[in-house]
Amino acid sequence: MILFFLRHGEAGMNFPSDFDRELTVSGVKASQSIGKFCRKTDVTFTHVITSPLVRAKQTAEEIVKSSPGVKIEESEFLMPNADPKNLFNFLRSFTSSSRVLFVTHEPFVGTCISTLLSGTETVNLAMKTTTFACVETHGSPVHGNGKLLWLIPSEIIQQTM
Repeated sequence: MILFFLRHGEAGMNFPSDFDRELTVSGVKASQSIGKFCRKTDVTFTHVITSPLVRAKQTAEEIVKSSPGVKIEESEFLMPNADPKNLFNFLRSFTSSSRVLFVTHEPFVGTCISTLLSGTETVNLAMKTTTFACVETHGSPVHGNGKLLWLIPSEIIQQTM
């Protein structure tokens, strides 16, 4: 199974609640760059799953523009302080050929990738906004069975697009 992790784009601060924070212009552009990167490098998804927070959904919408036919699903398992084991249990219903994009938040994304790679939360990953990572698992995702294939900061992707 190939799992793609994308931290949402930059979001504004002046909103009634954290749930409602929308992407800034820069956040939209960075998200569009990720979509262009996916088209240019033939990165495809069988599923796109986002947290229900507005900024994550907006980021996912920019990405699926480059993946016609892929629908966006929402999941509480991708909230900022979610427990990765709930996501791993959810993924048991997916096939080994699944290519799943998760659009999510810190600290969840760093904790989730760390748990996949080492079985613990001790790997310190820098997942700034619109940082994009790819992890391969053999079988269903569990603690320590992931292999990091790549992790690309947004700045590098934007420079190449």
